[in-house]
Amino acid sequence: MDRKQALLTPCVLMCVAAFASEAYALTDEQAIIKLIKDAAHAMAALPKTNDVKSVLQYLGQDYTFIDQGELRGRKELEATLRDLHSQKTSGEAVEIKDEVTHIQVHVAGNWAWAVYDEVVMITVNGQVVNEDDSKCTSIFRKTGERWLYVHEHCSEGGDADTPN
Repeated sequence: MDRKQALLTPCVLMCVAAFASEAYALTDEQAIIKLIKDAAHAMAALPKTNDVKSVLQYLGQDYTFIDQGELRGRKELEATLRDLHSQKTSGEAVEIKDEVTHIQVHVAGNWAWAVYDEVVMITVNGQVVNEDDSKCTSIFRKTGERWLYVHEHCSEGGDADTPN
């Protein structure tokens, strides 16, 4: 290989790698859809993993949500998630199903919002103890290359079977 080829080959490889990585990079909309679905999966896995951090990793430090008409924060959610584990008696089989559908995302710079349907069902020993069918609106902020939830509100009474 002559000197010209030795200099040109790394440049060509870097360009190919840059174009390939860009082709595989998620759009902001796709990244937010993935975030919403990943957060739902982490919540569903919580009874088995007891890994509260796996749920919290999707939330900004200033995350807020509405619970029974009251504004709550990330610390309150963390305490609630930890309480779920401590309230579980030995031998109880707790399962969470969390399905998110009809996600519509809108991005404006480093801010975004999404609306979607979410059905959450919690069972204990095979008996349904809570089932919510909700319409949700969430706000996201991009920090660096990562999108995080900043605020979420879900209103019960959604119909996940109704197409948008």
